[in-house]
Amino acid sequence: MRVYFAILLTSALCLGALKKRSLSATGVLAAAVVGLTTASNDNLLFTTVLLAFFISSSLWTKYQARQKMRLDPKFTTASQRDWKQVLCNGGIGSAISLVYQYYFDGRRPEDLSIGERRLMTVLIWAYIGFYACCTADTWASEIGTLSSDWPVLITTWKTVPPGTNGGISKLGLMSSFAGGAMVGLAADIALWAQYFYAFRSGALPRIPYVTVGSLLGTLGSVIDSLLGATVQASFLVDKRAVSDLTAAELQKRKDIKVISGADFLSNNMVNVVSSACTTAAAVGLIALLM
Repeated sequence: MRVYFAILLTSALCLGALKKRSLSATGVLAAAVVGLTTASNDNLLFTTVLLAFFISSSLWTKYQARQKMRLDPKFTTASQRDWKQVLCNGGIGSAISLVYQYYFDGRRPEDLSIGERRLMTVLIWAYIGFYACCTADTWASEIGTLSSDWPVLITTWKTVPPGTNGGISKLGLMSSFAGGAMVGLAADIALWAQYFYAFRSGALPRIPYVTVGSLLGTLGSVIDSLLGATVQASFLVDKRAVSDLTAAELQKRKDIKVISGADFLSNNMVNVVSSACTTAAAVGLIALLM
């Protein structure tokens, strides 16, 4: 039954995203893999968190699209996520979901040993940490770009043009906090709805994941900004901040100026590294608390 549910849900989301042009053709294929490996999990938390991330990110990407196009000429293309972006924002989460299914598929928390319950909690924290980072980064980028105040570079605190990697603003940081909190809230609702009696009996620890998500989301966004300011180059082209320029584009234009960072990692790689670091931080934190 879960397999049919996973296929139906994934198909509906992929077709909807393709119709709304939130995903490219290759993005749809990658999203199908992420969706199937996640929605087949019998723990509702995994599907709920993924849906919260996917739906909210799509909505915020389309929000104030015309204004974003004035700030970034490539916004129309960038708003359609391709397979690289989908896997960078879902690959690690899918891997965590598969590991969880391997150990706990069809098993109740009440029937697990103390060690198994701890592993279950660690995997839940890792999953929330991953998607809290991805959601916080997306919300900060899509909402923070619309701030009336120009951002400051996180490493120097100097004002930089909107869209500069590593640039932070009050609106962007608040959006990161809210995005992470939304992921945690989604996890809380799903867990309590499915495992109410496990919480009542003490089989599962009562952890306010809305708080965990908000903190991990903000941490992930800060890590992403630090990476963006140091190992990802931002260039000034026609008075606009751009990144991920090819070698041919850099040679073609002589008026390009470097705003910050070294041209070492692409935006997708920065997303992977920051989300992986946040996932590791989540695992380390819950390990200390245990």
